[in-house]
This record gives sequence, C-alpha cells and structure tokens, in this order.
Amino acid sequence: MNRISVYFVFLLVVAAMAAGCTTPQTPAPVATPVPTTDTTPVPVAPPVPESLVGHWTLTTMGIQDGTAVIHPDYGITLTLNPDGSLTGYTGCNNYFGSFTLTGAVTPKGAGMAISDIGMTKMYCAPYAEQEQDYLAILKKTAAFDASATELTLTADTMDVLVYQRTETLPTPA
Repeated sequence: MNRISVYFVFLLVVAAMAAGCTTPQTPAPVATPVPTTDTTPVPVAPPVPESLVGHWTLTTMGIQDGTAVIHPDYGITLTLNPDGSLTGYTGCNNYFGSFTLTGAVTPKGAGMAISDIGMTKMYCAPYAEQEQDYLAILKKTAAFDASATELTLTADTMDVLVYQRTETLPTPA
C-alpha cells in the first residue's frame, strides 16, 4: 500500500505542475508615459532690426579702448543678414560666421555675440596685422549701435569697429 500512496502523491505533483504550465500568463502591466507640458520658457533672440541688416564698410577701428585709432585704407566689409548669418571681406580674405542678439542692454548699445567665424587662408603681408586685429575685435563683439547710415560694434575689451553703409560712402575720384 505504501507503494500506491507514493505513486498517488507522485501523480498529484505531476498534475499540479502540468496545471501550472497550462494556465495563461497575464503580461506584466506596461507603464504608459504621461505626456508632460514643459512650461520652462525658451529664450527667444530678439528679431534682427532692419537698421542692422545690410552691407557695411569699416571706416574706423578703435583699439586699446579707443586710444589707438586706425582708418583702414582698403575695403574691410561686413554684411549682416536677417537670418543671423554674416559674411565679409578683410581686404585679403573672405570670412563668414553668425551673430545673435542677446537682448541685453549695455552702455554701448544692444547686446550682440558673434561666433563661428571661418575664413579663407590667403596671406597678404601688407594687410595681415590689421586683418588679425579686425577679426579679434569682431569675435569679441558684445554690443552694437546702429543707425540708418552707421554701425558701431563694441567688443567686451571696449575696442570698437565703426562702419558706414556701403552705399552711403563717397565714391573715390
């Protein structure tokens, strides 16, 4: 009889295991992400004013806080576009980059940052030093002040670049 009891218990265990294998499994609940609304304000650059957009020709560089004034005698130019891109000519090389209006108000005008300046790599001995000075000031631009005919860019070092609208410059005789 002992043997029948063992056999009976064995059958019960096998039946219980078989029943456990055939029971449908319920999948684990999946967490559904709840969409959130980010209320953090995204900083928006001020629009580029029309007085800033256009073709400019450099007339004066004020270096060392304006104590060393240079009037370049070759055509350094700057073109500012409404999309925040810029291009120009240093008298030897073409350059390009971008600018952003920061929205800051400074004693020297509205805040502006210039970045991503790239250029061609020609070497022109007579213009090399002024080209380097010009680009160094341009890269450090912190503020601008623009009228219909004049643009002043001031660097964080207080060096300045003064431009005139290209079309308002007198034509050399």
